[in-house]
Amino acid sequence: MFFCKKQINKYFNIMIKKNLIKFLILLFFVSGCGYTPIYTSKDSNFAIYQLNTTGDNKLNRIISEKLRDYKDANANKQLNLTINTKLNREVSSKDSKGNPKTYRINLKSNIVIIDSKGNEKNKLFLKSKDYNNKNNKSELKKLENKTSKILAEKIAEEIIVYLQSI
Repeated sequence: MFFCKKQINKYFNIMIKKNLIKFLILLFFVSGCGYTPIYTSKDSNFAIYQLNTTGDNKLNRIISEKLRDYKDANANKQLNLTINTKLNREVSSKDSKGNPKTYRINLKSNIVIIDSKGNEKNKLFLKSKDYNNKNNKSELKKLENKTSKILAEKIAEEIIVYLQSI
């Protein structure tokens, strides 16, 4: 079975047109879906006019970075936040020799919210994660740092959702 050049060109032109139509339809539906990011300061109902942190400096920087977009924003609710963050690492299981097999990182952030009227609210955010021990201690430290960063980012997202709901 041999095809002439004319038939092959006609076949490819039809395939290109079909794929182009599929792409345009997909593009139309995706662009028209009204997607907006959840964690944006645009249209938020609160603004942070003062942010104080105590506790673990590294994790507080991560949380503060996530809350930075809400600082000095124009909103009806002006909030003063104090965040106290503590990180705790504990052994969650041991092997038969008594050596640590798995660890657990607990991240606790207590926030105190004072609104412009002087009303005060406290909220505690807890996150924890278990992970396996590593023979190489530098790898273990990298894993702990990565895990604690992820937990701090999750707490920051929960704080944003909580502040939008009050």
